[in-house]
Amino acid sequence: MADSNSKRKSYTADFIKSDTDEAVFLGNPLMDDMMTSIIALGAEVWANRRRTRIIELLMEKEGAVTREMIEAYVPTEDEEAEMRDERDAFIQLTYGHIARTGEDQTALDGSAKTNPGKASANETDDDMTGDAGMGMGG
Repeated sequence: MADSNSKRKSYTADFIKSDTDEAVFLGNPLMDDMMTSIIALGAEVWANRRRTRIIELLMEKEGAVTREMIEAYVPTEDEEAEMRDERDAFIQLTYGHIARTGEDQTALDGSAKTNPGKASANETDDDMTGDAGMGMGG
C-alpha cells in the first residue's frame, strides 16, 4: 500500500477535466443531446432484454427465480455467444442506419448524394461557403 505522506517524487498529474460537456460533435448541440439520449435508451433496452433472457433461462432451469439468482447468474459460453449475437442484431437494427455514409443516404429532396464533399453542377462557391443569398459572393 502506498504511503500518501511519502517524500518520493510522484509522476502522477491532477485530473484535467476536458471540455466535452461544451463540445459539439454533430454540428448542433441539440443533435448531440438527441444522440446521447438515443444511445442511453438503447443501453437501457438492451440491459432489460438481457435481464429478461436471464430470467427466462433461470425459469427453465430452476422453475423459480429470486433477485439474488438473477444477480449471481453467469451464462454458459453457449448462452453468452447467443446473447452476443442477439446484442449485435439489436445494435444493427437500432443504430445501423446511423453508420451509413453520404453515398448511402438520399437527400431530403430525393436526390442521391454521390459525393458530399463535391459541389453539384448547380451549386456556386457561395453555396459551398454558406454565403448564398447573403449578397457576399460573386
